[in-house]
Amino acid sequence: MVPPGQPPAMPPSYGGAMAAPASNLASPGLRIVGGLIDVIILLVVFAIVDAIFKGAGNNSLAGLINLILTLGYFGYFWSTRGQTVGMMVFGFRVRDKVTGQFPSTGKAVLRGFIWWLEVAFTICIIGAIGWLWQLWDPEKQAIHDKVAGTIVTTS
Repeated sequence: MVPPGQPPAMPPSYGGAMAAPASNLASPGLRIVGGLIDVIILLVVFAIVDAIFKGAGNNSLAGLINLILTLGYFGYFWSTRGQTVGMMVFGFRVRDKVTGQFPSTGKAVLRGFIWWLEVAFTICIIGAIGWLWQLWDPEKQAIHDKVAGTIVTTS
């Protein structure tokens, strides 16, 4: 039985592995724009947390709370809706590559953690490569997709 809010599983393709049709994979360029929308939302939240805790001299506590809020944001939205606010703009959804369902909370949090690292390291080229990987990957997967075993589709 399919849990409420979850789409039915996609049928297996070759070798028992799931694969979304190439036409159903989300545009890498628009995925990056959606990711930037999420970055802006999270930066506003970070600014509020920083104002509360850094004013009291608790820089490390503010950083820890920001990380927890980031993982909660992605863990909740990707596992329950398959999309964050930035992805809603384009109608994109994250799906488990094997089952076609929204990722489990654990996979969503793992994907969110790698995503967060990519954003944090974008200042140096390492994080940017993680995001840009989807531009040349045949399955349009960024590094956070590869690690979590997810794909992003247009529906």
